[in-house]
Amino acid sequence: MVLVTSPVALQAAEKSGAGFGRWFDVPVAASGIATNQALARSPAWQSITAALKGSLAALQRRDPQAGVGIARYPHRIFDARWLASPDAFFELVGVANRMDRRPFQPGACGETRLVYRLAYRSAAMQSRLPMTVAVELRGDAPDADGSCASAARRWQPPQASMKDEALGRWLVSADGPLAPQRLAQARIAQVTTNLQSVRWPSAVRPDLGGHAEYLLRAFRWNAGTQRFDAGPLENTPDVAKLKADAPLRKALLQWLQQPDTLRALDNATVRIPDRFLATESVSVAPRGLERLANRPFEQLFATGDWQPVPGSRTLQSPQAVLRRLDDLSCAGCHQSRAVAGFHLLGLDRRGVSRTFTTGNALALPHSPHLQDELARRERYVKAALTTPVPDPFRPLATPDDANAAPEKATVGASCEPTRITASADPWRDRAQKLPRTAATTCEGADSVCEKTSVGFPGGMCSGRCDPKDPNGTCGGIAILSDFNQCLAAKQPFGDCLSKHTRPGNLRSCSAHKPCREDYICAQAEGQPEGRGACIPPYFLFQMRVDGHS
Repeated sequence: MVLVTSPVALQAAEKSGAGFGRWFDVPVAASGIATNQALARSPAWQSITAALKGSLAALQRRDPQAGVGIARYPHRIFDARWLASPDAFFELVGVANRMDRRPFQPGACGETRLVYRLAYRSAAMQSRLPMTVAVELRGDAPDADGSCASAARRWQPPQASMKDEALGRWLVSADGPLAPQRLAQARIAQVTTNLQSVRWPSAVRPDLGGHAEYLLRAFRWNAGTQRFDAGPLENTPDVAKLKADAPLRKALLQWLQQPDTLRALDNATVRIPDRFLATESVSVAPRGLERLANRPFEQLFATGDWQPVPGSRTLQSPQAVLRRLDDLSCAGCHQSRAVAGFHLLGLDRRGVSRTFTTGNALALPHSPHLQDELARRERYVKAALTTPVPDPFRPLATPDDANAAPEKATVGASCEPTRITASADPWRDRAQKLPRTAATTCEGADSVCEKTSVGFPGGMCSGRCDPKDPNGTCGGIAILSDFNQCLAAKQPFGDCLSKHTRPGNLRSCSAHKPCREDYICAQAEGQPEGRGACIPPYFLFQMRVDGHS
């Protein structure tokens, strides 16, 4: 077992001690949930929220157009009041077995990660919000023979068919991977946060179809002060500091060029020393690695600084070395085949999920990259049962598909080709329209190209609902100006959704048939669990910071 996302199982685990409040010594309700108002009284939680508020305040000082709310500000910022609201809470949305992280945790069999998502329930509405907190715990010590076979067996439930509540109870049982001693404060390696700090709608950035930024921070437990201190972000260079300090930048380059370092880089197990690392990073969307802000190493080094590495799996050219480095940075990872800026957001299940709302539900709990990762992690855990040190190699999050055949312009395909002129300052990025070709002309007499300027990055082939289209499903497309005005007037989300959407043919999706970059798989009427329709992420209320009240 490498990932648990069943809401029933996770709620059972919360009730038995895996709730968010335990990490901050805050009492929880019978449900395992602590309100953020209760969390706000915890000095440990205050040490995290103070840092986040400081980052948001700095953003607002830099951008006078940024603020909370739709009506007053064109750049909509995260409302930090949610972090102490009596209506808000963090719920467990995923438990991940990261035994494959053993190279990053000396003396331990990798990590266990508990991922929590910010959500709220008020008299007016309910929804999740675009923020996650991951508690990363060190795994058990290796066996006497140096292997992690015992740890691997611990992740095997007594019955392979075990699910839902029984699975949740087993996770936190004395024999389970979340047994009380494995949830001890001393096990915390770090706490990481990811939140959508600001969103610019497509009306403000029509060339890109909108713009969003995701604030990434890490915190380490300080047993002496009983607080969390800001920590370095793994393999994420402090670009500003390194650009200003030529000797330090040279030292990083020399360290990276060492043969042992390059071997670790090829395997994706490199650990860059803390003195080179940032304590804060921002990833931006849309357009992933086309945005220079998501490629910190490309900002620091030129291709001429590198040589191909013979015999490597991912370092076959200077460009490939830089790509691998960026792939392992926080911003590069979180904008590679992600769900907006996230890889795990949780499953929305009708009748079970605390904030389920029709029209505001994800069909899948995780990103296309994580879906591919699950198979690799399963192979690692299986190998750990018999192999002292399994191969830790991880391929690129976004495979190099330069030789892939062009996508046919069927439903959901891109229909507005553009070229990105990227800057280290993402606010200066520009998308230039290119001539439309036969390959980007939507197929079908009734097809239309939904435009980038109204929120469809790269354009999206659509048309009238067609039950005979094997690649399509009928879904609702928000009429953005009317929909946003409705939300700005503080009308209930469900009312805005029912009054200001139109039907359209959307690409169908599932775990094994993912949406293209910059689109997410949302639940659609008539589709079974695990299947949905591809839409831009910010058409889903839970994926945007603005409009919540």
